[in-house]
Amino acid sequence: MKPHVFIICAVWLLGCNVLPTESVSTTVDGFTETDNLGSVIRNDPDDWRTQERYRNEVFVSPAFPNPTINGNITVPVRYSLASPLPRVDVIGINTVGNPVFLWSAPPPQIGIEFYRLNLLSLSPTNNFNDLRGRLFRIRFIDPAGNTISYGDVKFRE
Repeated sequence: MKPHVFIICAVWLLGCNVLPTESVSTTVDGFTETDNLGSVIRNDPDDWRTQERYRNEVFVSPAFPNPTINGNITVPVRYSLASPLPRVDVIGINTVGNPVFLWSAPPPQIGIEFYRLNLLSLSPTNNFNDLRGRLFRIRFIDPAGNTISYGDVKFRE
């Protein structure tokens, strides 16, 4: 294979799995504020929306508590999938701009999964001081790289 053909194919394949295919706001501003039990105090309408391809199959509730004091949050997700997904990846972008896998596992075809996430890994040095007062986007992604849902989580000052 000619080198330029290989490079073009590689870029195309990588692009298919990295770029979102649905409407995902690129601006990380605002967040749905919740208490320790998951009750919504203040809603951000851009957070935790299910993308069109998963409408009526995946229902994401807001992360709680948000803001978080210690980086531990829970995101309840109810699944009613017509066909099973091999896995769901949960990613965040760390403080230096690199993606970090927070969870990767097969979801139930039908039922509720409580994703208990520790966001400390969003600091490359595992230091809470790097995270305090900052806002981070958390994305749920299918195996093809399509966004299922996303929301913003804030670390308390």
